[in-house]
This record gives sequence, structure tokens and C-alpha cells, in this order.
Amino acid sequence: MNILNEILEQSKFLEEVEDINANSLKKKYFTKKKPVLLKGYAKNWGATKKWSLDYLVNLADDKEVSLLSSNYIQEDAKYQKSTLKSYLEKLRKSESDPNFTDYLTTLDIFNYLPNLKGDTDFSIFEKNTAINDIAAWIGPKGTVTGFHNDSGDNMYAQIKGEKLFILVSPKNNKLLYPSSKYVNGATASLVDITNFNAEKYGKFTTAKFYKVILKPGDVLFLPKSWWHYVQSLDSSISISNFRYSKFKIFKMTVLNFLHRRGYYKSKNCYCCSK
Repeated sequence: MNILNEILEQSKFLEEVEDINANSLKKKYFTKKKPVLLKGYAKNWGATKKWSLDYLVNLADDKEVSLLSSNYIQEDAKYQKSTLKSYLEKLRKSESDPNFTDYLTTLDIFNYLPNLKGDTDFSIFEKNTAINDIAAWIGPKGTVTGFHNDSGDNMYAQIKGEKLFILVSPKNNKLLYPSSKYVNGATASLVDITNFNAEKYGKFTTAKFYKVILKPGDVLFLPKSWWHYVQSLDSSISISNFRYSKFKIFKMTVLNFLHRRGYYKSKNCYCCSK
């Protein structure tokens, strides 16, 4: 049973602001671990003004990338290999094709496309952070990342197309039915709202939900541990800036090292079972 519309009906709109500086972000949202939409914050970025599939195709080369083709959080998604240029060309040709579902996630975009450096400005966020990790998300309309939470604070900028986010506070952790499976830097929910099992996860619908649609130029501040569901409403380009503490980086590195060598949740994960 798909309960997306039901969840949206009971969701409150997320708070939004149109004018903010680093001090206000830190005082009102960062330290309070409170999400907020920075409406139009990135509208004048070079990325928002220039980036398109045509623009990226002309810069891309044949470096290999990994693709997903469904909701890797709750479904049995399979990784596929492609080159960046080939994927972008296929995505450009298939923008109106509902059968094209390949999705490029967590791309180290400035490593693949160094000419794009300088087209974003996360300084309002980075003044409050120690270690940052920038990644891009590129995919067709309809791609879904199911409910999960991340171990780092995130500034998520929408560059092209629109995306729907549904958020739930970590105060509602038990209602999200956290999975015990290993995900590097994240925790997955067992709940799939597009194939909802009310008998197993009936308390989920009693959580307090927030909703927001990101349009090009919008930036979402998403504190660590906040649960979120993401759906692309259009062919989409997004870029996120994760902030981690030094201890969190150390912990993630150690756990990932142990996991890859079979010492930590080697058969209870999303990556190795694909």
C-alpha cells in the first residue's frame, strides 16, 4: 500500500527563511538541530545559473561511476557501472522516459569535474563546521531515497529540477523502526511508504512529519539524525555539503574498514548484498 499522499496530507510545511547569515544559522538552527529551508539562497550561484545536463555532458569524460536504479534504502537495489559521460548522455535523452530509472548518487563532483569548482558557495555553513564532504545527486524524475538519517549535518542545494523532502525529528526514532543493517554514515528505516506494511509498522503514521519542495536555488539545512524521504519530481541535479566531527570521521572510517574485511556486520548490510 502506497501511503505517500496520506503522509503528505498530515505533514506540516517546514519553516523557511529568505535572508540569513552564518551567525543566525548557527544560533537559530545549527545549535538547536532544527531544519530550515533557505529559500532562494543559491539562486545566484554559478551552479544554479549554468549547470544543466548539456553543460555537464560537455565537461564529462569516461571516468567510471556507480549507479542505482531503485530505492536502495528499502528495496533490493542493484549497483551498475557506467561512465559519467555515458550516463549523462542517456539521462539527457531520457528525460521524458518513465522507464529510465538510473540514479547517480554521492558523486564526488569536483573530483570528476574540477572545472565546476567555485560554482557553489557553502561558506555560511562551513563557518560552523570542521570537516566537510561535498557530493552531487543526479537522476531522472521519480527517483526515490527512502527514509533514513545521516550522521552528519547537511546543507542540500537544489540546482536543477524539484525535489520533495519529508522530514521526521530524531525524537520519533522508535516510530521509524530503525534497521540494524550497516549503512556507512547513515541509519535506514525499515518502513517503505510506497509499499507500507501497516501490521508491522503501524506506529509509523503517528510520527510528526514535515514536508518541503526544493526548487532550483533553494537550500535545505538538514541536521544530523533527522529522518528524511526524498523524491525527484523532475530530472534533477542537487549538491550536498555534509559536516562531520573529527571523531565521527574516525569512527566511520574504522567501521567501514572492519566491514569491508568482514569483521563488522559483514552479512547484514546494504552494500554487500546488492
